[in-house]
Amino acid sequence: MMHMRQQELLRAITDSPFFKAMVPDVRETLAAHGRVVIHTSGELIFEPKQRATALYLVLEGVVEICREIEDGDGMKPVAYVGPGTVLGESKVITGTALRSEARFPEGGATMQWPRPVILRMVYESRDFSLHYLQNIARRLEGTFASLDSRGSGNLGGMIDHFDLPTILQTVVESGSNGVVEIRDKEGDTFGAIYTRNRRVGPILCGTLFGEEAFVEIMVSPPQGGTFRFSTTGTRQETEDSYHLQPLLFEAVRIQDEFKRFSSEVPQGAILHHTGRLPGENDRLSRMVLEQVKTRPSGWGAVAEGLPYSRGRVAIMVRELLLAGVLETDTNYRISGADALEF
Repeated sequence: MMHMRQQELLRAITDSPFFKAMVPDVRETLAAHGRVVIHTSGELIFEPKQRATALYLVLEGVVEICREIEDGDGMKPVAYVGPGTVLGESKVITGTALRSEARFPEGGATMQWPRPVILRMVYESRDFSLHYLQNIARRLEGTFASLDSRGSGNLGGMIDHFDLPTILQTVVESGSNGVVEIRDKEGDTFGAIYTRNRRVGPILCGTLFGEEAFVEIMVSPPQGGTFRFSTTGTRQETEDSYHLQPLLFEAVRIQDEFKRFSSEVPQGAILHHTGRLPGENDRLSRMVLEQVKTRPSGWGAVAEGLPYSRGRVAIMVRELLLAGVLETDTNYRISGADALEF
């Protein structure tokens, strides 16, 4: 990528959905006048309030798009885009200030065209200006997918460097069909979330599936793990599909409670049954009690033997401890769900 030849640049331009429909002469002119820029990890492409001075084509790597959220809590990720994506297409025409921040969490490369070059092509090439305006119109209508269409899994990186919920929203809202695969640091598959027709499913994580697998992936992702979206792993549509937002809301709720409880009670703290019965005799509470009665152990070991996510099991253990149904060898100060601040 450091020394891309003219033909390689032309191929990258042709593969981009933004330039694909333009005539060969226009694409060749773009290849001749573009400049390849290599970006290091964490490097900004542009930032808010900066006046648009160029048009950008992502050649390599994943770009994180951040915007100021209304709650005043600073810049937050709103999308992730990969190779083939064009950035700044509207602002480079108007020359007005940008509203978003774009950065490479793990480094990458872009091809850039200065604003004067783009304006000259708009004025001089009818084909370029026609397709350019059509692309902007499609994006304004919300029908232009932000992910590239080459189907080769161009969206990926280290989980620690990205916001996994935003990655999923980016994939689902783009209408792309495929699979987001999560791997641990050894490269073994940890989980997989399939996307189809703006829904997710099947969802797999070890022996878990469906909603519990989703919670496990979101709440307890592997440390040092990676993710990759690929359009090559599409499965046939099944009944096991879900709208993304309700799953995300539930995962966030469990994550908040799990984080607090796991900081209060170590997963290895041995649990014992006090003899009391739980007020609500649901399936999960019965299974937790059976595990503890059979073999007193920590909540981490209990979770491993049940068809539920670690987060959901931990929250049930917390409720049983607070109700006096379970106890530990050491008295830990445990907060209830009402102690959480939202």
